Amino acid sequence: MFVHSADGDSFGYDKRLLEEQHFNASDTDGDGRLNLAEFHDFLHPADSNNPKLQQWLCREEVWERDTDRDGKVSYIEFVNGLFLSIRSYDEESYGYSYHSDDSKKAYSEFMFSQLDKDGDRYLSAIELLPIIGKVHPSWRYYARKQAEYFVSQAQVGKYGRLNLNEMIENADILYAAIFRDEFF
Repeated sequence: MFVHSADGDSFGYDKRLLEEQHFNASDTDGDGRLNLAEFHDFLHPADSNNPKLQQWLCREEVWERDTDRDGKVSYIEFVNGLFLSIRSYDEESYGYSYHSDDSKKAYSEFMFSQLDKDGDRYLSAIELLPIIGKVHPSWRYYARKQAEYFVSQAQVGKYGRLNLNEMIENADILYAAIFRDEFF
C-alpha cells in the first residue's frame, strides 16, 4: 500500500493497491469474484463482520489521516482527525463533556496512549482496530440514532416509547424521513 522509491525513501500511497486490498478482503471465498453477500460487504464494510474488511478499514483510515505519508498516524494526525470522531462518539454515548482545553488535551493523550500498544508514539493500522467502529459507524448505528430522534420528537410523555395515538398525531414527524413534504 505504501510505495517506496528506489533509494528506500517512502513517497506515497498506491491507491490502486488499497482498492485491490478492499476487493480481496471482501472476496471471502477467494474465487476472484464477489457474490451478493460479498458485494454488500464491499459496499458497506462498516456493517460487515469480516475481520479482513475491518483491518482494511483500519489501513484506509491510516491512508486518509497520514498527512506526512510515513505509513503511520502520529499524535498530531490523531488529534486533527481520528480523535474528533472518537470524541464526538464518546460525548454522545457517555455524556462526556470537556471543561477546558487542558482536559481535552489530557483526554486526547489518554486515548492515544491506550491505542498505542507498542509504545512507539505512532498508531499503526492494527492499533486502530479497537476504534474502527467509532470512526466508521454502521448503518445500524445511524438507523438507531434516527429512530431515537424521531421518537423523541413525536412522543408526548418523553418516556422513550410511542403509543398509537402519538404516532397518528405526529405522522408528519415520523414519516418525514420517508416522504416529501407534499404528502402532508
